[in-house]
Amino acid sequence: MSNKPDIKNSVLEKIRSGEVSMRPRALFTLRIAATTALTLLTLLVSVFVLSFVVFSVHESGEQFLLGFGTRGLAVFTTLFPWIPLLVAAGLLIALEALLRSFSFGYRVPLLRIFLWIIVVAALGTFLFGLTSVQTYLLDRADHAQLPILGPLYERVHDSHVDQGVYRGTVTAFTSEGFTISHDDVDRDSDEGTWTIVPQQGFATSSLAIGEHVYIAGRLVHGVVYAYGIKQLSSQY
Repeated sequence: MSNKPDIKNSVLEKIRSGEVSMRPRALFTLRIAATTALTLLTLLVSVFVLSFVVFSVHESGEQFLLGFGTRGLAVFTTLFPWIPLLVAAGLLIALEALLRSFSFGYRVPLLRIFLWIIVVAALGTFLFGLTSVQTYLLDRADHAQLPILGPLYERVHDSHVDQGVYRGTVTAFTSEGFTISHDDVDRDSDEGTWTIVPQQGFATSSLAIGEHVYIAGRLVHGVVYAYGIKQLSSQY
């Protein structure tokens, strides 16, 4: 025998007694719409930030540090854009909590929801990376035409002298190595000219005047003793 009438009567009794309140359908619809919009916005921002992290590591040349031994790995750790990555992680966690707030979320395992979010975010990051948006924003920042996000993008093409990382154009060859110069026209501390002494086994003949390089090394009395050198495909 069905107990549906009992359940119906029980719910109606709770409504009459004030234990359960009825809410307009419009309010529920509005909540659904607001949550959907917030979910999409959070996901889009997360994808944008994750895309920047990947773009930054690749465009800056920092990925080369992973091939420069333990010293390069240590420097990579200090230069990695941790803050944007943590922001993206925080947004994805908030998104998971938002989805769990709906009743369907309680019927789906927590791990499954989180894995869905990770997969969608990873796919979105990959697809976003196929566009030229990040390159466009970086170009705007390099020409001091990007408000708010400008400082974040400007560091992508900076040398990081304090961490022993130098970017520049080969300007001359010397008896011990070569010289490089870096000038991104923003007149900040990363610009300069340095004499480079390559690591043992590196052939300077593989370089040419005007070529752009990424160098990790130790600065001693104005001379950089490199432990890693890689050619770059772009000037900055």
